[in-house]
Amino acid sequence: MHRAIVVTDLSFGDAGKGSITDALVRRGAELVVRYNGGAQAAHTVIDEKGRCHIFHQFGSGTLVEDTETFLSRFMLVNPLALYDEEEALREIGITDAFERMHIDGRALVTTPYHVITNRLREIARGHQKHGSCGMGIGETAADALDYESQVLRFGDLAQSTILQRKLEWHRDYKRRQLDALLPLLNRLSEEVVNKKVVPVLDQLHSEDELEAACEVFSFIANKVQVESADFLAERMQGEGCTVFEGAQGVLLDEDWGFHPYTTWSKTTSANALMLIEEAETNIPTIVLGLTRAYQTRHGEGPFPTEDEYLTKAIHEPHNITNEWQGPFRAGWLDLCLLRYAMSANRRVDGLVITCLDHLEEFSEVRVGTDYMLNSLPWEPESRPVSLAGREAEGKSLLNVKVLYAPLPSEPTAYALTVSSLLQVPLLATSSGPAAGEKTFMF
Repeated sequence: MHRAIVVTDLSFGDAGKGSITDALVRRGAELVVRYNGGAQAAHTVIDEKGRCHIFHQFGSGTLVEDTETFLSRFMLVNPLALYDEEEALREIGITDAFERMHIDGRALVTTPYHVITNRLREIARGHQKHGSCGMGIGETAADALDYESQVLRFGDLAQSTILQRKLEWHRDYKRRQLDALLPLLNRLSEEVVNKKVVPVLDQLHSEDELEAACEVFSFIANKVQVESADFLAERMQGEGCTVFEGAQGVLLDEDWGFHPYTTWSKTTSANALMLIEEAETNIPTIVLGLTRAYQTRHGEGPFPTEDEYLTKAIHEPHNITNEWQGPFRAGWLDLCLLRYAMSANRRVDGLVITCLDHLEEFSEVRVGTDYMLNSLPWEPESRPVSLAGREAEGKSLLNVKVLYAPLPSEPTAYALTVSSLLQVPLLATSSGPAAGEKTFMF
């Protein structure tokens, strides 16, 4: 019988989804399904040969021979970024990545114009920026909601006339949108305008941009396998294992995250479980909830347990300050947010705790156990509320007092204690980046 393993991040992202996916593939999975997000994902994998790749759209099992990737209809595919990623894989010896790539023809496509608009909006926000990755995810999703007839889907890319028409529509529409944004952009300093705004506007108005996009989009469509709605059901009929690899984290979910510091994507396991249900295979499924041994956040937004000492102590070569998200921040593990994320996810069959090797770098180890707000116990609502409600909760997170408890620094004892406190079975641990440094209990 086939089985499925769902990998979901219970934090703000960066919990090790890539290395866990890679390790699961090495235990026998043949297919990795990406079930949310787009090219803004950054999943680092280091294999036993020392090869390192940061996965954006290819499944994080691609370093394993013959492992295939399926980008589901919930993915927002960026063909230009996919082209660059395939070239990066070639540089480390993976020459058949496109041959092992399947993409649902219904998947939305992120164009250069979505990326341009996203970046200019974020620049215009100035000190009130959202911490966007600058990859056009929100713009792609918003256009799909507002203009269904014009939306570009991956199945359109092989049809040159449709591709040209829809790209031209997106270009012209984004130009009109940005005309309204220019007054805000012109209020910025001359240095910001010259350094950040003008180069992006030049790209928007370049006639070469559309021609290049058409060429690359068509190339990608002919290199990968474009799939119909029944692809996954057919693949999951026989024996084997499929890993469903999530992106970002539950605390950034479009409904459950603390607006506006969220992504336009369902980052819970919901999409993965829907794909499995639609396949009508009734296969055994395990939902893994991932967290680091401590809390991290890349970019803006509330972070109750943030600790400057931890941020300085942790060396993150693949998570550095960047132009769009900003700094990589660290703090103590937050059990309040973990409880909230597990409730939002609805189902967590087992906990996976990563980066346990970093515990030895800390002079003490503790976790946040509870919040106090205005001298009363408080936690975010574990039921659906409005975006305004989530934004209000985010502001409350800025003002809570965190209650802490000490925990043992020995990795196994620490992991078992966290599992016990959360009342969730511990199903895997990770004490390093390579697959051999993972321990699975299932």
